[in-house]
Amino acid sequence: TGDDPNALLVHDIDILNIVNEMRASGAEAIAVNDQRITAMSEIRCAGTTILVNWNKVAPPFVIKATGNPQLLESGLSIRGGKLEELKSFGLQTQLVKSDYIEIPAYNGVIKYEYTKPKENEKKADS
Repeated sequence: TGDDPNALLVHDIDILNIVNEMRASGAEAIAVNDQRITAMSEIRCAGTTILVNWNKVAPPFVIKATGNPQLLESGLSIRGGKLEELKSFGLQTQLVKSDYIEIPAYNGVIKYEYTKPKENEKKADS
């Protein structure tokens, strides 16, 4: 048929672009398949799998976010946005609003390269 089989695959860049659209729409906390996204999170391809925070994630991809539901929905539904692009390739996408969303805490290791956490200081008595 000449169709590109990769067109029906979700790639790491697809997930990253959706996460970035959520951030731009005011998302306060984001998780991909229950992997909390932080400023240091990596979303990358490793062979045939996608890694988020160095953990393998697999379809179906569930991306959750907290924030203003109207802003998130309008940001993700924007014409020419990533969700519209994925739909045009025949991939199923769904936006769901919920009154309660649970975003897990980040459970990875935080590495400090240039900074060191400050140790507790004793406060002088007044």
